Amino acid sequence: MKASVSDQNNLIELQRIDSAIMQATHKLKTLPEREQLTAIHTRLAASAELLTAAEAELTDVTIDLRRSEVDVESVADRMTKDEARLSGGSASPKELEQLQHEIATLAKRKAELEDGELEIMMKVDAAKEKVATIKSDEEGLKKLELELNIRLENAVTELDREVALKKSERTLLVPKIDTALIDVYEKVRANGGGIGAALLIGNTCDGCRLAINAVEMERIKSLDSEEVLRCEECRRILVRI
Repeated sequence: MKASVSDQNNLIELQRIDSAIMQATHKLKTLPEREQLTAIHTRLAASAELLTAAEAELTDVTIDLRRSEVDVESVADRMTKDEARLSGGSASPKELEQLQHEIATLAKRKAELEDGELEIMMKVDAAKEKVATIKSDEEGLKKLELELNIRLENAVTELDREVALKKSERTLLVPKIDTALIDVYEKVRANGGGIGAALLIGNTCDGCRLAINAVEMERIKSLDSEEVLRCEECRRILVRI
């Protein structure tokens, strides 16, 4: 098969364009922001579960605290009433003795309840801090998510623009190349990982990066410049510099 030197040079330019499109398309699929956003979404989902559990825990300990406060208030009210009766002096000596004993018992009970109330208050504070920390972390993740979405959108826009530009260049270039040569190029490119044509640099195919043996190189040197070469190893079209 023969093709003009101009067609062969244009074929290499076409390969450069196709390689640029292929690279940009690959970048679009593998932008690091995509993976980072997936990780953030996973963390946000986990954070939502943690927040639900933490808020439930806060609700429970808040209820426990209110119950403890009611118990303390109830004992304190009984002590106030007993102390009022005791100071009133209207009770009999036996009743006064019973009141004193009950007040002492209530005082001990009140102290125990207040100790328990203090422990619950500490749990409430810890639960509140836990909820606040999770919410703060969540806000940070959402802020990062927004930043990554903006970065991703900008990157996608830029790569889409690059692909559109290269496709436009391709549309203009293809009609300048012999159709038969294009057909061979497309078939090879489909089976060659997107590379259908490569430069022959010295005795090396720039497509597979393998050296061509001396005998084949001598044959190539003897061929007309319009003879279309193929690499014996990768079968890509070879264009002489």
